[in-house]
Amino acid sequence: MGKIILDKYQKKVIKNKSKNLLVIAGAGSGKTLTIVYKIKKLINDGINPLDILCITFTKAAATSLHNKLLKENININVKTFHSLGYQIIKSNKTVTLIDEENLDNIIINELNKYPKLNVLINANFIEIGKGNSDEIKNEIIKQTKYIEYLKDIIKTFINLFKSNNYPHNSFNKFHEENKKSNHYHKQYRHKEFLKLVKKIYIKYESYLKETNQIDFHDMLNQASDIVKKEGIYPYKYIIIDEYQDISFNKCELIKNIQKQTNASLLAVGDDWQSIYKFTGSNLEIFTKFKKIFPKAKIIKLKRTYRNSKELIKLTKKFIIKNPYQINKNISSNKTNKTPVHIYYYKNNISEIWNVISSKIKGKTYILGRNNKDKNKVPFIKKNMEYLTIHKSKGLEAQNVIIINLENTITGIPSKIQNSDYLLYVANKEDEYNYAEERRLFYVALTRTQSTVILLVNKTNPSIFVTELLKDSGKYIKICN
Repeated sequence: MGKIILDKYQKKVIKNKSKNLLVIAGAGSGKTLTIVYKIKKLINDGINPLDILCITFTKAAATSLHNKLLKENININVKTFHSLGYQIIKSNKTVTLIDEENLDNIIINELNKYPKLNVLINANFIEIGKGNSDEIKNEIIKQTKYIEYLKDIIKTFINLFKSNNYPHNSFNKFHEENKKSNHYHKQYRHKEFLKLVKKIYIKYESYLKETNQIDFHDMLNQASDIVKKEGIYPYKYIIIDEYQDISFNKCELIKNIQKQTNASLLAVGDDWQSIYKFTGSNLEIFTKFKKIFPKAKIIKLKRTYRNSKELIKLTKKFIIKNPYQINKNISSNKTNKTPVHIYYYKNNISEIWNVISSKIKGKTYILGRNNKDKNKVPFIKKNMEYLTIHKSKGLEAQNVIIINLENTITGIPSKIQNSDYLLYVANKEDEYNYAEERRLFYVALTRTQSTVILLVNKTNPSIFVTELLKDSGKYIKICN
């Protein structure tokens, strides 16, 4: 790493001896460096590397952190939450991981047999002829994408149900909620949905038991139970990276490990970059850290080494409109009077692409809302790489180009509404309009070390772009 100069906030984290410490690390604030040097300090103070449990959320992030530690001659096996869970379970019994397709197949199979499909999707089809209208409706559903749509909702429901570690009898509570809060027609639809999901859930759990398999949620839930009953290796220190992605069952596992080992906890993350709500991440576990972990302290890393002062002002004004975000003041030594450039097009980005690609120098990320957005890019040069915004989290490039900034259902922000069926199992906090999409756009804007280029539909611009122009127009340059 060469000669490293740590700032005062990073040093504060490294020296801190609190039992539970949350480090709120803004975009580009050197959080990985802080983690590496914290671990270095712990080892220098006499803690055995084996006594440090270091966890993150993806294999790629675990490998990256492991390699950075190796450069400092520190050999710690950085685990993902799932590899930790699997390791705990395997030390107690022999199981295998189920292929996700099995759940898909169980759901599809049940949906194809289900006699009230039209009720579930609230399908008010025009009735034709004198045939059995329900049969006609169900036939139409089976021949369209509705089965796939329902499958995705049911799968998400079961995943959220398990990631929040709901007890099996929770369906009774959901039925009560339905009776209290929904009018007659909606109540009937929800009742049928809950009955069907319960049936599928029981079938899926039985299949897991019969075949001696576990899924990703069982890895955490069962590991948590084992730790409670059997104990675990006596770790002295737990370090969690990307803490803003924490879910209820991951948090429970950590709490149980801490109860058994009395380990100190260091959690590092940024609530402004929490973008995985519908895989179970729960922002409340981050924002209410002191309630969940007693005797806790919070330190903010307040300096960014990536973004300019002007971009920080623009992005802060944008993200902090969500009332659930934690306020923080980030400083920078970089200056860029207009860090955001807008190029307008009429029909598609190929009208302006040649001009942009000829001007771009240095490493550049092209960011879109989903994988299909890549098809909108006419060609990609050697120094360019297309990524979804979700995939870009944690990365940086000299320039960033953001596409799909149209006011459409699949644009940025996405207007695809989450099904009201999911409200039973979803985190209720953070229901400010487009809260998650706002954080997602914040992540996209802050990947740059220099300039962000927004490609915007002139006749139908994204509401986020309109908002940026209104609030922070002085930092934005219109280039055509």
